[in-house]
Amino acid sequence: MEEIGYSLFWRLPAAILILLLLAPGREKLLSFRPKRDLLTLAVTLPLLCITGFLVSLAASVTGFLPPPAMEPPETGAGWLAAISLSVSIGFLEEAFFRLYLPLRIIEMKQDQTGRTAAIAHIVSGVIFALCHAYEGPWGIANALLAAFILSAAYIKSASFSGIVLAHGFYNVLVFLSTAIFRE
Repeated sequence: MEEIGYSLFWRLPAAILILLLLAPGREKLLSFRPKRDLLTLAVTLPLLCITGFLVSLAASVTGFLPPPAMEPPETGAGWLAAISLSVSIGFLEEAFFRLYLPLRIIEMKQDQTGRTAAIAHIVSGVIFALCHAYEGPWGIANALLAAFILSAAYIKSASFSGIVLAHGFYNVLVFLSTAIFRE
């Protein structure tokens, strides 16, 4: 049963991403502009790390700890797989939760105002956070704060590549922290 859930969890966003990539005007959404993208990465990644640290600190202070952390890879091939997975998950989640879902919500409302865009990103962020429920309440809190940071960065910079890199590098740092702080 776990394999079916895992398969659906990653194949559904991948299928939606394919539909997004086939949409008209996708070139603007997925364009790569190095200066803007690196600036977005440089601002967003530290904010994600600070947020993750503060949520972890709050979890340890309250004594309400999240589920046990994943085990870090033990081989070079394992680390390569973990890094590849981290970046691809960042890409899929950002494509779905920062591009596709907010655009569909805005289309449903048939309103292109800034207020509707903000509401669309909030709704998408809440859904993103709930998808992290397997991490417990602190995982939901961390994902919600991360969603707001990533959405704000995307809205401000229009840098999809920047938020994908920030999300992917953050995921890699989570793997590294499990290796460094292993009990």
